[in-house]
Amino acid sequence: MTRLVPGQSYKASQFEKVLKSNIVNKRDLRNISWNGISDEHRARTWKILLGYLPTNSSLSGILRRKREEYRHFTSLYVQQYPSVRKDNDQQLIKQVRSDVQRTAPHIALFRIKRVQDSLERLLYTWSVRHPASSYVQGINDLATPLFTVFVQDHFDGLDVIEMQNLDFISDNILLEVEADCYWCLNNLLSKIQDHYTPDQPGIQRMLFQMENILRRVDPELLTYLKGIGIELIHFAFRWMNCLLVREMSMKCTIRMWDTYLSESDEFDSHHVYVCAAFLHHFGHKLRTMEFEDALSALTQGVGRLPYGEFDVMDLEVVLSQAHVWRLQLKGNRPKRDICRWEQEEDIVLKIKKYQSVLSNQMSSSQSGGTMQQRDMCAEYLEETLYPISLMSDVGFLCV
Repeated sequence: MTRLVPGQSYKASQFEKVLKSNIVNKRDLRNISWNGISDEHRARTWKILLGYLPTNSSLSGILRRKREEYRHFTSLYVQQYPSVRKDNDQQLIKQVRSDVQRTAPHIALFRIKRVQDSLERLLYTWSVRHPASSYVQGINDLATPLFTVFVQDHFDGLDVIEMQNLDFISDNILLEVEADCYWCLNNLLSKIQDHYTPDQPGIQRMLFQMENILRRVDPELLTYLKGIGIELIHFAFRWMNCLLVREMSMKCTIRMWDTYLSESDEFDSHHVYVCAAFLHHFGHKLRTMEFEDALSALTQGVGRLPYGEFDVMDLEVVLSQAHVWRLQLKGNRPKRDICRWEQEEDIVLKIKKYQSVLSNQMSSSQSGGTMQQRDMCAEYLEETLYPISLMSDVGFLCV
């Protein structure tokens, strides 16, 4: 049985138990990661799930070698004298630099010059080393959750998103973050390489799959959107290309990636169902809109309606809904063990608890409830909404 350290959450104690083993059981790590990773263990867990860190105890040696290897890459590709670069290299640098300056404009961390320089170096280096796909717009967005989590790890889990500077981080530490981000991004992109090759066949396939899913789970919404002239490609292409990074807050994105990375090589398949559930979540609003308003809402992204009302509590339900649809439509049962403290019939109770928390949160907000009260609601939800991935086949969630 996992023993709790005073002041330590049950979730954190689970990760502590798995990660302190001489050989980390990757299957166990995926199981407990699906429902979210504790902040203090997220950076190491992501690195293991992405295949960057080994599962044995030879941690420091591997990190040192990989970081030195990345330094060698940058010395070859980035630090060349600009005049010796070919025209296509100059064009690539210009494209990467332009995109980096527009990356996550709502997040102060990515407005810091040192951070932008790091992103520019790692994206350019990756592009030169992968000429088959090279750089494609959207890859810059995929680097932001990795960079945020790895920087945050050096601040003991402190929220770094709104930081105006990184004066407390040395250049050497920032270069280590940059190297870790490079290798993890490299491993992530290797799983979805056909998203960024010419004509992007992987994304085309995912759009086709999403439309088929919606035909079965929410045909009314799909028919309504098509009736007012909106096709999935008008907005969902970006959802696939950027893995919804531009559509959600960074907090939601990081929580979503906990689940994605726990899915191993199947996360792109799961992402299609998440996109369908994400659209379904706003279906009641979209069905009240005409073409211009609906298209604007679907393409303006984070901080705009309908996404301005979307938080981690909503994301938990979207992830759960996506998982249930995936089980039902593919006819598969989950391959994970069912923990002894989980019971299948709890699903109804959990969703009712979510609805109760959400109702209380809305009431507190409308009656001038404090931020502390709303935070308590979110904390309560995190404890009560269990890892839906551990369930057997169940019915649709009514949300």
